[in-house]
Amino acid sequence: MITTRKKLPDILTDEEAKRLIEIPNKRYYTGLRNKAMITLMINTGLRVSEVTNLKTNQVDLNSRSLKVVNGKGHKDRNLKIPNLTAEILKQWNKKRSQGEYLFNTKEGKQLKVRYIQAMIKRYSVRATIDKNIYPHTLRHTFATNFYRQTKDIETLRKLLGHSDISTTQIYITLANIDVENAMNNYREIA
Repeated sequence: MITTRKKLPDILTDEEAKRLIEIPNKRYYTGLRNKAMITLMINTGLRVSEVTNLKTNQVDLNSRSLKVVNGKGHKDRNLKIPNLTAEILKQWNKKRSQGEYLFNTKEGKQLKVRYIQAMIKRYSVRATIDKNIYPHTLRHTFATNFYRQTKDIETLRKLLGHSDISTTQIYITLANIDVENAMNNYREIA
């Protein structure tokens, strides 16, 4: 029996992720907004649709909590926003146009998914990241880093909003690629 191995998704290295986060210029409205979005996605694993649908009443920056409402599969979930991510979100919140969505246009309108997809592509080129990067790459990067640090697949499943643990288990494989690569470079003693 021949088994085919499913192609694993790309993830960003820590250095690539930092370069991507540093591309937007915080002095400008769109730069600060885009930096806040990228930082949030890479540190919480939100899907691009969850970012575009995130309303201000779902985020409490003082308690660093965020509620994803009607995520994929219409499942709600609560997330904790990491400290540095909360700080950049506070900066954005002070500057953003009024409106019901946390990430909006200068006119206060909801952002389109396509805008974020194009923005991530554009920034990844400027950050000299030699991978095909999509918004979902940021989710994969978060999940892999979370699993590497905690080895807690069940909590990761809940954070990502997966109903089936088998969907989450790909991150065990991604996290273990480091071990496999290290062994490939190991010089044995003979």
